[in-house]
Amino acid sequence: MPSGNPGHCARCGQRWNVGRDRADLDLGTVAAVTDRARRRRNEDAIAVGRLGRATVAVVCDGVSTSLRADIAAHAAAENGLAAMLSALAGGLGAAETMVTGGRAAAAAARATATADDGQVPPSCTYVAAVVTVGSVTVGWIGDSRAYWLGPDGSVEDAALLTIDDSVVGQIQAGRPVPPGAEQDPTSRALVRWLGADSKDAEPQVVTFQPTRPGRLVLCSDGLSHYLGDPKALAVRVPGPGGAAPIAVARDLTRFAVESGGHDNVAVAVLPFPPIA
Repeated sequence: MPSGNPGHCARCGQRWNVGRDRADLDLGTVAAVTDRARRRRNEDAIAVGRLGRATVAVVCDGVSTSLRADIAAHAAAENGLAAMLSALAGGLGAAETMVTGGRAAAAAARATATADDGQVPPSCTYVAAVVTVGSVTVGWIGDSRAYWLGPDGSVEDAALLTIDDSVVGQIQAGRPVPPGAEQDPTSRALVRWLGADSKDAEPQVVTFQPTRPGRLVLCSDGLSHYLGDPKALAVRVPGPGGAAPIAVARDLTRFAVESGGHDNVAVAVLPFPPIA
């Protein structure tokens, strides 16, 4: 019901969520699912697309300690995807496309801030992928993840492609952390994110050329909290010749919710090589 305060319910005064409690996106060659799980509001966002044989996906996780995190996540996902599709159409390579998408997502998240936000403007994490006939490219800012899974449940090739931009993730990777952060080496506090309170706009980028068919899984920590080990994830996910991408995304989302669902869940699945 419309109200005198745009974006809020006229009956209860609460702000509307810009996302849905549940969304299933299926383009056949790429698919994604997001679910609010046991949280009051879904602050995760997903976007998927395709251009010719290339498939593209973005997963953003709203930072729960920020205001209106769902707005930042949706703005980043939608603008990041649009920028990547436009870059691919213009002839840019996958790595350059990833950087273009990250910058667009960062600008979009930053633009959601208002003067009333104080020190906690809308913010989110970001992970994206471009899968072409010959390569897989991943870019990220924050602790949303990308996993490479080999064919038919094989654990040999299973790998976590991203390094969490958190205190614990950076320490485990042997990278420097902000002064004082090393005093709590188990902290999941972010050291990079998107929002008006962050200058981060350049995603870390990884590109490789798989020698065998496989699947790329992007997810927020609503899934990786319960299924973070790539080998365990590989056992659960059928290879490219098995279940369709949407079925895999639904199964992983259901697993996270049934495992406790402490956080919103977002999962995108991209087969390699892309399905014609």
